[in-house]
Amino acid sequence: MTLVTSTGLAFHQDHYDQPNFLANCHFEIKRPCDCTMIQLHHFYLLLRKGNKVSPVDLPLKIFNAAFLAFCYHDKKPVGISAIKRPTLAYLQQVYHKAGIITAIDQPFLEIGYSFTQESVRKKGISSTLKRLLLKKISDHHGMLFATTATASSQRFLKANGFQAKGNPYQGIFDHNIIYFERIQ
Repeated sequence: MTLVTSTGLAFHQDHYDQPNFLANCHFEIKRPCDCTMIQLHHFYLLLRKGNKVSPVDLPLKIFNAAFLAFCYHDKKPVGISAIKRPTLAYLQQVYHKAGIITAIDQPFLEIGYSFTQESVRKKGISSTLKRLLLKKISDHHGMLFATTATASSQRFLKANGFQAKGNPYQGIFDHNIIYFERIQ
């Protein structure tokens, strides 16, 4: 392993890593209606590969998202994320599971559907996608929330102004899911 210093940050680079991996990636943020059928299909396939989302009505939920984010490396999709428009019933269900008792009296969006191919994880793809999505909705006035059991996603959310609320809960696909919220 060699130590590489870039923009004031140090990280270890394995022999198979490229020196500037993210610079060789192409990122796109699109409304679902502006995506090609192939992009929507790739988004669905990557999301299902992550095996953390129910397939019930999943194509409709993807198409209902406010924005879909894609990362391509060597012209292949390797990472995805989204700004979702969940139903009020879904948010109430999440509140119940997390033990949150409060009225929902403002517009809300959810950041989620994040997945990165295992071969390119820990290279900043998911963080970059989520940062681009947050920038895209900077004019959203209301609540933005996320639920995750993934430690790296929890760190990202905390670093970007989200606060954990309620209690960790058991999901269908994950243990110790934590609800995060940010008011804009």
